[in-house]
Amino acid sequence: MTDIKKYILTLVLAASTALGIQATVLDSLRVDVRLGYALGGTLPTHLDNKIRHINSFNPGFNFTVAAEASYPLNERWAIHTGLRLELGSMDVDSRVKNYDIEVVRGDESLDGIFNGNVRIKTAQRRITLPVQASYSLSDKWQLRGGLFMGWLTNRRFWGWAYDGYLREGTPIGAKIEMGSEPGERGDFDFDANMRHMQWGIDVGADYQFHRRWGAFAELTYGLSGLFKSDFKAVDTLRPLYGTLGILYRFK
Repeated sequence: MTDIKKYILTLVLAASTALGIQATVLDSLRVDVRLGYALGGTLPTHLDNKIRHINSFNPGFNFTVAAEASYPLNERWAIHTGLRLELGSMDVDSRVKNYDIEVVRGDESLDGIFNGNVRIKTAQRRITLPVQASYSLSDKWQLRGGLFMGWLTNRRFWGWAYDGYLREGTPIGAKIEMGSEPGERGDFDFDANMRHMQWGIDVGADYQFHRRWGAFAELTYGLSGLFKSDFKAVDTLRPLYGTLGILYRFK
């Protein structure tokens, strides 16, 4: 019976200590909600001379809603994390030269080197977990940097090649003319080839202009690329977005 009492007493003391530590951690957290607008898109890994001219660019309706928290390690440094819902889209029309692509025209599947115009549309909905180190320059300014991991709950990538010609297979392959109307142009839809999981670099800054209210800026760059590693139909593309927004601090 004495051993049982000692065992119960040990459990009670351990539970009390754990609850005390948990209460201390919760009391130290800085918690805020954020709303931001993002500008950017999916960019080639190398901006080489394949893209000769941007005919038009529409960033779409891109925004971020987040609940985030910081746990201070000392007066200057903290760990920053949270959950974000991010919507990203893009509509870009470019003139290209020697552009690798796979398209469908009517019932015909074509693969080769394209010269002409390419229109690309993307739409993504992502749930993101950032893990950052935060450094306080002052009571008002904090700098943040680290990594993010995101899961795409919705992913779209489609478009068409038009007003040009495709050299089938190689730059000296058979020449196939492409028009601008459906049935004449080359269409593509690569939704199924996009990654579900993305990861990359995330840096930002917060400015607290009021006890509760503040502003923030964020820059994210995807290291994983937009498509699966075995996908070769278009050049490697990576998401790059800059976000500006406001935050409200609860505690």
